[in-house]
Amino acid sequence: MTRGRPCTTHHRARADLERQGVVVTPGRVVDDGDLVTAGGVTSGLDLALWLARRELGADAAICLEQMLEYEARGTMWTAAPGPG
Repeated sequence: MTRGRPCTTHHRARADLERQGVVVTPGRVVDDGDLVTAGGVTSGLDLALWLARRELGADAAICLEQMLEYEARGTMWTAAPGPG
């Protein structure tokens, strides 16, 4: 259920989310605990790297960035406790 929860999506679909009662939140990745959303195609990479960081730690995320030759970028919004 997304109603009343912070989410993001591709800019062309934001109005659809708003009509569904979602709290559209600016950011490439929005983490609300058990609901994590990304803003567009390449934001999916940022989402994957965020989940690696959240679940496995910063070192794992940095290794993945190096392997993928991609640096996480943009705004990351979270309501959940972040990685320690």
